[in-house]
Amino acid sequence: MTRNKMHGPIPTLSFGLILMLKPACKRPLLMATLWLAILGCSAEVSTFPVEGMVTFKGKAIPRGEIYFDPDSSIKGPQGRALIREGKFSTKEFKSGVVTGKYIIRIQGFDGKPREDTPMGKAIFPAYELPMELIVGKPLTIEVPSK
Repeated sequence: MTRNKMHGPIPTLSFGLILMLKPACKRPLLMATLWLAILGCSAEVSTFPVEGMVTFKGKAIPRGEIYFDPDSSIKGPQGRALIREGKFSTKEFKSGVVTGKYIIRIQGFDGKPREDTPMGKAIFPAYELPMELIVGKPLTIEVPSK
């Protein structure tokens, strides 16, 4: 027990105190603790896949990568997808996202593999744009030419 100068002893819950409880009181307390532990551990974030199309100069990007980096205002996983003939889907990597603001990063390549660059030569510098992602809304992104 802890002592409070004005009010005397203050009871604190400790393992020893739990052991001293009557059996009829222990069971509900232990069940409640167990349920709280289970609920606390199973709070997974619900994610959704992102799909869409990416173009550059009006044409589908032959090969590339697209990343969905969560903005500091949300807590969620990063999404990632490969781009093939302009199309992408995060389902391939099972890397869904949550609704909210993201920084989208796109890298586009010509699709002609080389020894040091398996996706080919870069056709534009890495491009970033902020965007709010919403469940079920496919994306269409045009990478601007600079």
